[in-house]
Amino acid sequence: MTPQRFINDILKPWDELNTLLAKQYAFQPDLSDVSRLAGNIAVSIRHQVDFSELNDKQANELSPPHKLMSDAGDYWRHGNLRKEERNSTISVSATFEYKDGPEFRFIRNTVMLEHQSLGKHDFMVVAAEAARFWISQHGFNINWRGIPDAELFVYEPAARLKFNPKYCASMSSVQLQFVKMDTSNKLVPFDPPDVKFEVYE
Repeated sequence: MTPQRFINDILKPWDELNTLLAKQYAFQPDLSDVSRLAGNIAVSIRHQVDFSELNDKQANELSPPHKLMSDAGDYWRHGNLRKEERNSTISVSATFEYKDGPEFRFIRNTVMLEHQSLGKHDFMVVAAEAARFWISQHGFNINWRGIPDAELFVYEPAARLKFNPKYCASMSSVQLQFVKMDTSNKLVPFDPPDVKFEVYE
């Protein structure tokens, strides 16, 4: 494994996915460019062990984020695994901030890992942590930001998303999640009393 290949296989795809997630697009939760990119990143991270002196057990013990990526990568490639507790689905949902009015502001699309035994995790955060683990293990001198981005969108009277067939071949559903600013100015999960949702082309 060379630094150039590591950048090509993991860091560049992570950055591309990060940019795509910041767009106000509608995605089929389980099948789009988002799930394809995330699945391929997980597979590439999972196979870093093949280029190291560590075995699977050692890598998983040293880096819980790597274990999550390893299980997600195996599940993405093979479907249900023999050890069902390792199954880990990848899905995307659009995150909106809710403000009384009601008003909605798009924050970003979020890729979630739902691991059968280890719970729910933000894919981008876990993948970045696993990538940093392997940068260190391989001894690469790579300065990489690896922080999920969010643009500053305006409040609108509806939660609105654009459908772009370039990134999603077909769409029959979309997944939404909402947050609201609490008294300490932190965004926390919130269930709005009423939601107006629109998808446009």
